[in-house]
Amino acid sequence: MSRLTAEMTEFLAQGVAHQLGACDAQGWPHICRGLAADVEPDGRVVVLLSGASGFELLPAIRASRHVSAVFVKPQTFRALHLKGRDAEVFAAGAAWRPLLERRRAAFDAQLLPFGFSPENTSAWYSVPDAELLGVRFTPYGGWNQTPGPGAGAPVALA
Repeated sequence: MSRLTAEMTEFLAQGVAHQLGACDAQGWPHICRGLAADVEPDGRVVVLLSGASGFELLPAIRASRHVSAVFVKPQTFRALHLKGRDAEVFAAGAAWRPLLERRRAAFDAQLLPFGFSPENTSAWYSVPDAELLGVRFTPYGGWNQTPGPGAGAPVALA
C-alpha cells in the first residue's frame, strides 16, 4: 500500500486549501472544496467536506470510487496532487470537528498576511455536524503541482 511520506503528512497540517474531484458515469467532472485533511495510521488519506457543497461530487465518488485531491499552501503555492481508486464516503460528524477546527485555524493563519480575516472563511467551515462528511482513500500516485519547472512531475510515496 502506498503511503504519504512524513513530510507530505506534515504538509497537510500547514493550512492548505483542498480540492476534490471525480468524474460521473458520463465522464463529466465534478469538483468541491474540501475543508480539512489528515492521514490515518493505515496510510489512507481523509478529506472532510460539506455534504451540501459536494452534492454532485459525492455520487460520482460513490459510483466510481475514484478521487483526485489537490492540496495547495496559499503563502507559497506549493501544491500536491494525489489520486485514489478505492475512495469511500463516510459520515464524519462531530467526531471529526476537532480536526476541522485545527485545519481551519492553520488555513486562516495562511490567509491573514493577504488581508483575509477568519470571517472570510466562516461560511465554508460552518458546516453542521450532520452535513460533515469525509472521503477516505489510499493514494496510488502523487504529483508535484507547484507552479514552475517541476509542475506535473511524479512524487515518490513511501
